[in-house]
Order: sequence, then structure tokens, then C-alpha cells
Amino acid sequence: MNTNRIETYFELEDLIEADNSNHKLKDIAELFLTAMNDWPTYNQVRIDEFINELKEHFGEPLSIEKITAKKLKMDTQNSWRHESGSSICEMIELSKLHYGEIDFDKIIANIFDYYGSLEINNN
Repeated sequence: MNTNRIETYFELEDLIEADNSNHKLKDIAELFLTAMNDWPTYNQVRIDEFINELKEHFGEPLSIEKITAKKLKMDTQNSWRHESGSSICEMIELSKLHYGEIDFDKIIANIFDYYGSLEINNN
């Protein structure tokens, strides 16, 4: 059993808030939460569901190029999807600048590895 599995928005949010250090991975994780919060699926808190919908909408592998290439249709849901996508682009750019990583899945794994280990240490 994977004891450092972070499954929901609120679990990750609590771990980020409890992290008193100031580092770029924290900023990257906060951008991920912003993207998740902006996504228009009502009451969605499961991270895996959000990532699946994100990839379904923008395409795989998820990249800045795929997000920016997606045409914006003028309706409220798509506007929020693109707002969310903008946060994901910013997250990838920050990861590239500070960690040399542009692979979305690896960036998410880095967030989970770091905050999952904090969760274990705090229990």
C-alpha cells in the first residue's frame, strides 16, 4: 500500500499550507491547485479525475504547446478550462526554469513525492 498517496485537492492544500518553507516546488504545487480550482467540473476534488479531464480536453502528453494550441470556444466552461490551462502552463514553465523538468506527469510525481513524504513525517 502506498502510504504517501495524495488523492484530493484538500489533502494537497492542507500539506502545502503546513509547509512553512519557501521553495519553488511549493509555488508549482500552488499553481496546480489554482488550475484544479478553476476547472469547471462542479465539486471535483479528486486529483486523478482532474488530471484525466485535463488530458482529455488538451491532449496527451500534456504540454504548453497542446494547451496553447487548443482553440477557445466562447462559453463559460471553456473559458474556465483555458484559465486552468494557463495555470498549468505557468506551472510547467516554473518547473522548467528551476528544475529543468517539462514533463507534466513527472512534475506531478515530484509534487506528490515531496508532499507525500511530509504527510508521512507529520503522522
